[in-house]
Amino acid sequence: MEQLRVNGLVVRENPMGDNDKLLTVITEEMGKIMISGKGVRSLRSKHMPATQLFSYSSFVLRKSHGYFYISDSTLNEAFFGIRMDLDKLALASYLCDVAAEFSVEGIGDEDLMRLTLNTLFALSNNAKIPLKQIKAAFEFRCASIEGFKPNLVACDQCAVFEGKTLYLDVMNGRLLCTDCLRTIRHTDDLTDEGTAHIYLRLTPAVLEALRYTIYSPGKRYLSFSLDEKELPLYASVCEKYLLNHVEHGFYTLEFYKSLL
Repeated sequence: MEQLRVNGLVVRENPMGDNDKLLTVITEEMGKIMISGKGVRSLRSKHMPATQLFSYSSFVLRKSHGYFYISDSTLNEAFFGIRMDLDKLALASYLCDVAAEFSVEGIGDEDLMRLTLNTLFALSNNAKIPLKQIKAAFEFRCASIEGFKPNLVACDQCAVFEGKTLYLDVMNGRLLCTDCLRTIRHTDDLTDEGTAHIYLRLTPAVLEALRYTIYSPGKRYLSFSLDEKELPLYASVCEKYLLNHVEHGFYTLEFYKSLL
């Protein structure tokens, strides 16, 4: 039987029977795949470490009846720092749900994989970055690399980029200054009855952080700081941007919020 070698991150696990699990794994090579983990919940299973939630592992797989089965596995990274803190555990579950939402079966997505792994690494190992910042940066960058990248260079209508209050037009992924927003809102009122419009006012510091989040090199997207007074707005903008483009919420997000 033909075997397949992949590197994958376990983003969901569903117990089956006494010792089995059905794993949702995102991979660079094949996107999202389902793996049947026979006996992996047993303490005697050699595959137990590699098949835990949040584990990044190398798998040798065989396919039968529509499912992949594990022939061999090696744990590459367990992100132990996440498992020692309930807030981090809840946040990681949400981040993995978002990654699973965007991952497509049969289509590799290296950018999504790298972003998710880098975010989990920061969550596990970097105590200096606030959880709000890690969460928000992941949300905004994830939406951007998965087809919803906004244009944050300047006002979409008049090209002003500083000196005026700027708003993020969430549904159209663009910036608007106060004057242009006033004109567009007037037009919307006349022509777009029933159409949702979401305009979020940005401070200069938050706009700079948003720009950095999506325009910086992949491994550097968390390398910025915000004043504590600015961080709540940044977090709110990023979450609203992602959720309005996904068009639904996440149970894991609500659980994470319930802990705060």
